[in-house]
Amino acid sequence: MKECKKCVMNSKVDPEIVFDMEGVCNHCREYAVKEKQRKLDKLNLPWIIYQMKKQKPYHCLLGLSGGVDSSMCLHYLVEQGMKPLCFSVDNSWQTPEANENIMRMVEGLKVPYYRYVIDIPKFKELQEAFIKAGLKNIEAPTDHVLMATTYEMARKYRIKYIISGGNLATESIMPKSFGYDAKDLTHLKGVYKWATDKKLTGLPTISLFQYIWYRFVKKIKTINLLDFYEYDRKESIKLLSEKYGYKDYGEKHSESIFTKWFQNTYLFYKFHLDKRIPHFSSLINSKQMTRDEALKIIQNSPEISKTPFESVFGHAIKDYKDYPNSEKWWKLFQKIYAYCK
Repeated sequence: MKECKKCVMNSKVDPEIVFDMEGVCNHCREYAVKEKQRKLDKLNLPWIIYQMKKQKPYHCLLGLSGGVDSSMCLHYLVEQGMKPLCFSVDNSWQTPEANENIMRMVEGLKVPYYRYVIDIPKFKELQEAFIKAGLKNIEAPTDHVLMATTYEMARKYRIKYIISGGNLATESIMPKSFGYDAKDLTHLKGVYKWATDKKLTGLPTISLFQYIWYRFVKKIKTINLLDFYEYDRKESIKLLSEKYGYKDYGEKHSESIFTKWFQNTYLFYKFHLDKRIPHFSSLINSKQMTRDEALKIIQNSPEISKTPFESVFGHAIKDYKDYPNSEKWWKLFQKIYAYCK
C-alpha cells in the first residue's frame, strides 16, 4: 500500500490513485487547482445573489438535512436577505438531533419549510435490494430520491436556483472505488427488479432525459453556496450552536442513522473501505485538520453502528456492472457537457 505524503489517501482505498515525484497524490494536486478557481469564483457572489433575488416568490430552493453544511447554507442565505423555500425528505432514518436542528433553523429564521414524506416501506425495500445485490453504494437510493425530489420541487414552485451544501473544503475527495453514481435510474430499476421481480414505482425518480431537460431546457442551476465563503466546519458548528441552539451530531453525514451505519460498518467491514480517509483528506487540504491528527484517528476502527437490516454480510460482493446500467450514456453526456463548457 502506497500512501500520499500530504493527505491520508492511499492505493488501498483508491486503486486508481497516482503519485508525483514528491509522493503527493492526484487528489491533492486536483484540489489545489480547484481551490485556486474557487477563490476567483467567490468574487461573483454579489452577482449571483442579485440574479437569484429576481426570482419570485422564492429566490431559491434549499434541502435541509439537519447537518452542518445545509444549516450554514440557510444561515448565509438569510444573512444575504434571501427568501429560500426549504424542504427535507423524510425517509425515516433521520436522527432526533437532525430533526430538531431543522426545526430550530426554520423556526428561528422564519423561513417557509416543506416536509416531503415518501413511501417508507417501498424505499426500504429498494435499500434492501441494493444490500442483497452485494453493491458498495447502497446510499444510491437515498441520493437518487433526494435529487429527484429536489428537481420536482424546483419545477413545482418554478424555482431556477437550487442551493447545495456540497463544498470543496470538506468533501472534495471521493474516489470512484466507493461506488457507482446514484443518478443512473436504469441501475436503480435493474437492481430492484433483480431483487424483487417487481417494477420500481411509487418513489420520486429522475431519468437522464429528465435531468438534461431540467438543467439545459428549464435552466435550473445548482449553486454550491459554501464555496463562496471560507467554510470551516468546526467554526460553523460553533456559530450554529450559539446562534440557533444547534446540536452537533458527530462525524460527517451522521445526521442519518442509515448513512452512519453505511459508512462506519457496511463499507468498512464488508468492503474494507474506510470513508474517513477521503473525508479527512479533504479537511487536510483545506487546512482544517493535520495529517498527524487524521492518522491517529484512523489507526482505530470506526465505531460499529447498529445494523438496520438483517443478514447484510451474507450476500456475495458484486460490481455495479453485474446489473443493468446506463453508464455509457452518462459518460457520453459528461463528455458532451465538458466539450460544450
